[in-house]
Amino acid sequence: MADIVSSDWKEQLRQDGYVRFPSLTPRALVDAARAAIDDDLAHHFDPARQVEYDNQSFCPDLRRSAAITRLITDAPIRGIVDAALGWDRIDGYGHAQIAIRRAHNAERERPPEPHIDGIPTPYNGLPTDDPTLSNFTALVGVYLSAQTRDFAGNFTVWPGSHHRIEQYFRERGPQTMREGMPAIPLGEPVQLQCAAGDVVLCHYQLAHTSAVNLSEDDRCAVYFRLWFNDIDKRRWALLTDIWSGWML
Repeated sequence: MADIVSSDWKEQLRQDGYVRFPSLTPRALVDAARAAIDDDLAHHFDPARQVEYDNQSFCPDLRRSAAITRLITDAPIRGIVDAALGWDRIDGYGHAQIAIRRAHNAERERPPEPHIDGIPTPYNGLPTDDPTLSNFTALVGVYLSAQTRDFAGNFTVWPGSHHRIEQYFRERGPQTMREGMPAIPLGEPVQLQCAAGDVVLCHYQLAHTSAVNLSEDDRCAVYFRLWFNDIDKRRWALLTDIWSGWML
């Protein structure tokens, strides 16, 4: 852990809004998570719940299971989260999202469409009677399969967009929390090519999405949305001062 924490990943996180840690997750944890997911899909997959799976999580009954939560609690990424945020100051790691992008889920390449999380929709489980943005602090992605080309279900980011969105919120004021995704230029997207065991840590406010998957293999990842324990007291403040509370 010492080598990872003392490297320049903190500066990259500040500048680009994300950092990828290759092969960070021990293989045994990756294999255990994949085995649990494959078993759940084989025995509990319900085609009638496909919209829920795509917009919230596959394998809902596994989201709090040890096989999934150990990807963050028992792995080196915990030390990185502790160095960046303070492990005892955050919550959310106990309710993961299992995200699968099936092979050939589109007929052709489509430009990725950016978003930030926490905007209520009819499908993502957030209450639509209150359109207020439900922001959090950081996103951790643990990849359980490889993406060796673009348009393979890749996690896609807009480097530096966290700064642009922060400035937009500052200039527009609190009303922006009810206006959805800011319609501003964000730069060019980057589709990350991750191997099984890679981990990505990014700031909540980084614009991101998943590319369509034209490859032969399903893409499988687990995402953890982390937030400061006191976020309900300062949601707006964190949108306009994005590194407040971080230890960077």
